[in-house]
Amino acid sequence: MTSKYSKVAILLAFVLVLALGLAACGGGSESTSGGGTTSEASETVSAGSGTAAAKKAIAPFVGHPSAFPVTEPMKQDPAGTSIVDVECGTPFCGLLSALHEEAAKVLGMDLTLIKSGASASAVSSAFDSAVSQEPDSVITAGINPELFRNQLKELQEKEVPVASHGLINAKEYGMIPSVDGELQFERDGSLMANYVIAEYGPESNIVWYDVPELPFTPVEEASFNETIAKNCPGCSVRKTDIGVETIGNTAPSQVVSDLQANPDTDVAVFSVEELQIGLPAALQAAGISIKTMGLAPGPTNLQYLQEGKETAALAEDAPVQAWTAVDEVGRLVNGQELTGDEAKGISDLQFLTQKDITFDTSKGWTGYPDYAARFEKLWGAGG
Repeated sequence: MTSKYSKVAILLAFVLVLALGLAACGGGSESTSGGGTTSEASETVSAGSGTAAAKKAIAPFVGHPSAFPVTEPMKQDPAGTSIVDVECGTPFCGLLSALHEEAAKVLGMDLTLIKSGASASAVSSAFDSAVSQEPDSVITAGINPELFRNQLKELQEKEVPVASHGLINAKEYGMIPSVDGELQFERDGSLMANYVIAEYGPESNIVWYDVPELPFTPVEEASFNETIAKNCPGCSVRKTDIGVETIGNTAPSQVVSDLQANPDTDVAVFSVEELQIGLPAALQAAGISIKTMGLAPGPTNLQYLQEGKETAALAEDAPVQAWTAVDEVGRLVNGQELTGDEAKGISDLQFLTQKDITFDTSKGWTGYPDYAARFEKLWGAGG
């Protein structure tokens, strides 16, 4: 099973959840913004600088997916233990929950689904229900921890592991690293910068199209800029904000207007790929040709790549990430520590260009179509 939705669909929904959480809790915690990146993210930047370093940094992600994030066999069978999956209620959250259920079934874990709404009260109520069930573990996706701070504290006091997707502030709340969390976004930004340097030239004039409402983009942008400064002193980067509410409607016209006002721009980098939905036709109508790069292509973007209407994209693997979350709680309920990329919240990635689109774009992308068999082998399941 592969993703029918882009990762960004869930993150766009989380903007509302985050905003409501901050309003309800007097501001909440701030995410990382324009500062430097961590040492883990800098591992994607090779020693030295320049085009050679950039090419070396992206090599593990070109033509094939990067390493499968889970490598250690599970030492103890978690069969019979329970998971409560608190779902945010968006279609993508529903997809993740379906994938969680598949993985839990293979492990013999009992999964109960609790759907949450976007309001602060709905989230709090959902987590009250989760705590009342006295589960052995909990999984959630992207919901701001400030909205369930009290319930989280109660779960932590009972040593109930809580796995999550898409959080950049999990560490601040004493949670285990989020699947697709802060380090992943730092790595995304650094890799996209190195790809631009390696493939588009060391004197590129770059525009970074940002969605300021999305809480992860400052992390991604800071890493991108840091890597450009290190490996491409001849490159220039400017930033243009595109509001989240314009995605799927007026975003293409805003991008075209910006490029017309800045005709020396030769590379457009998108903090989220969905900003490009509808853009190829708008660019063609305006007579604009430009190299592109973006994060997390969904089915529409993959189709554009296949047709040569986008240049390249950095793809993330929703099925592997979902099964990894179940793997985490399956280990942690029995006291097994997480290791390697799984412990860092890092999953597999791959740069995709036209020649890489040899699969059904309507089903999204996974770097490991055999992901279920791989997990089953690590779990000693499936015979």
